[in-house]
Amino acid sequence: MDYLTEAERLERLACDLRLMHANDGAPTVSQLEGAPVLTNWSRVRFPVRGFVGIVSGHPRFGSNKSVSTSQVWTEGNGWVRTLSRFYLLSDPENGSNG
Repeated sequence: MDYLTEAERLERLACDLRLMHANDGAPTVSQLEGAPVLTNWSRVRFPVRGFVGIVSGHPRFGSNKSVSTSQVWTEGNGWVRTLSRFYLLSDPENGSNG
């Protein structure tokens, strides 16, 4: 993963969301100028890579709650960084790491 490229992409997303917020939740004219056009489109749901498990010490959900994380951006030995936050990984389900 190219972390700098990903950070820049997320910064652009954040900038766009701020502009939309300042514009009553709608994109500005300049944001839509030059945007690609979709025809014959439909909504689809793509699964994103995440984790499910029992959480402890979560700022919103507390402890001993079953949760699904947001999309995983990167992970390492014993930790994962999702779109929302870092998680430490303890005992995997059924003793597996997959």
